[in-house]
Amino acid sequence: MSIRLSLFLALTLLVGACTPKVQFDEPMPPSRWNMPNIPKDFRGTFLNEEGEVDMWIGKDTIYDEGEVLVNGEDFLLRRMAGHVVCSLPVPETGHWDVLVLRKEGDDVVFGTFKDDDAFLRRMATLLEVAPERQKSGGTPGYKYTLIRPSAKEFKAMLKERLYKEDDPLPLPRGGTFRP
Repeated sequence: MSIRLSLFLALTLLVGACTPKVQFDEPMPPSRWNMPNIPKDFRGTFLNEEGEVDMWIGKDTIYDEGEVLVNGEDFLLRRMAGHVVCSLPVPETGHWDVLVLRKEGDDVVFGTFKDDDAFLRRMATLLEVAPERQKSGGTPGYKYTLIRPSAKEFKAMLKERLYKEDDPLPLPRGGTFRP
C-alpha cells in the first residue's frame, strides 16, 4: 500500500469514521485523565505528492482539508498500556468511537475495533458485561456493537491487541512528512 493511501486511511480513521461498528459507552480508558495536548511525536505537517499540505497536527488541533478538530472538544486523548487512545463522539448514538495509536520506533500504528466474529467471541469471555447489539436512531439506522469495558478490561484489550492494525506510518516528529 502506498504511503499516501496509508496516510489517507489513517487520517480518515482519526478524523472520524461515520458509522463505527463497535462503539463504547464512554471515552476510553475509563477513569483516566484527558491529555491536554497531542504528543509532540505526532505533531507536524503531512504533504501530498504535489507538495501541498494534506494535514497539519499541532499542539491541540488537527487541520484537514478545511476542517479543524480541537482536542477536548471534537475528540479526547488518553494514555494506557503504551497506547494513545482517541475517543470520538458518535452523534447518532451518543456513544464513542475509539481509535488507538501505538508507536513502533519511528512509526505510528493506527488501530480500530472491528466487530468480526473472533473479536466478539473474545469480548464475550473477557468482559464482565457482554457486548450488546444496538441499532442507531434515525433513517436509515445502522447496527453496531456496544461495549462497556472496565479500565482493567480495556487494558487487557490493548495488551492483547484486540484491534485491527493498519500499516505503520512514519511519525512527523514536529517536522514535515513527504510521501
